[in-house]
Amino acid sequence: MPDHLPVVLDERRLASLVEEIGDRDLVHEAVQAFIDELPGRLSAIRAAVESGDRGNIRSVSHALGSPAAMLGATAVSVSTREMQLAAMSEEEQDLDERLTEIETAAALSYKAMTDYLIAN
Repeated sequence: MPDHLPVVLDERRLASLVEEIGDRDLVHEAVQAFIDELPGRLSAIRAAVESGDRGNIRSVSHALGSPAAMLGATAVSVSTREMQLAAMSEEEQDLDERLTEIETAAALSYKAMTDYLIAN
């Protein structure tokens, strides 16, 4: 993972959610839903990058980044935000680099979130 990306999973954020909501099982369901939806969301970002549709790139990146931020998947959140910014520039290579970062962060987050569910 690129050095500038933050921690993969902020478990303090998840603990805070459990405290705020008061329902550990509901938070676990949200984490599981994120994990389950991750492959499809990554495919949507990849397809948007391949098509060059910058508006769609921003939209599908936000659709992954927003729940990532809520659930403490910090590296995914940051990398999708960087993709949204790159989609506003004219550099094609930036999009490919950001896609690689998102996919790397997502793979690491998938494992970290799965481990979180097992341990908690």
